[in-house]
Amino acid sequence: MAQHGKKIVTGMLAATITLAACANPDGTSNQTGTGAIVGGLTGAAAGQIIGGDTRATVIGGAIGAAVGGAVGAGMAAQERELRQSLAGTGADITNTGSDLRVILPDSVTFRTDSSVVDAGFRPALRSVSDSLRRHPNSTVRVIGHTDNVGTAAYNTQLSQDRALAVARELISGGVSGQRITVSGRGFREPVAPNTSAAGRAENRRVEIVIIPNS
Repeated sequence: MAQHGKKIVTGMLAATITLAACANPDGTSNQTGTGAIVGGLTGAAAGQIIGGDTRATVIGGAIGAAVGGAVGAGMAAQERELRQSLAGTGADITNTGSDLRVILPDSVTFRTDSSVVDAGFRPALRSVSDSLRRHPNSTVRVIGHTDNVGTAAYNTQLSQDRALAVARELISGGVSGQRITVSGRGFREPVAPNTSAAGRAENRRVEIVIIPNS
């Protein structure tokens, strides 16, 4: 391996170690820092492939870090906004570092066996719509999930209908339908065991997955 190649590998290893340490004082992940490092690694690799020398690698890394940092900062800002606007609604927000997930439990979103959004929860979905309009540079996946009570066909259809109902609320709130895809997963992707009432309740959910455009 050429000397400059060794330097690149060493730099990537160092950045990987730094990535593990990228956390806020309270233990939560620092998404801005994570985005910058991941972007930097991607850009550096692209620079090496394209340019074949250390200078191209440095330039690629700098560009990637800038883009990744901007994406991470935007996600962090939207996460804070959503947490504030959805506080007390029962919705949960997760920032994975690559997307934002707004998790809507069926207990606050729908009546039992219904795919009609409860009128009391519509203001919460309007808040999500407002946030999506303020942060337009993303695509949105609305995914329905159920527990395992009933047949697979019934639950797949129910999860699809519920996801579609949430998507319609977002669109009625001004979000472009071209940004949204809808799917129903039935009980194929549980997040908790279906062996207890609490686990089944956790599995009955609709997820709004917000994916920044690169």
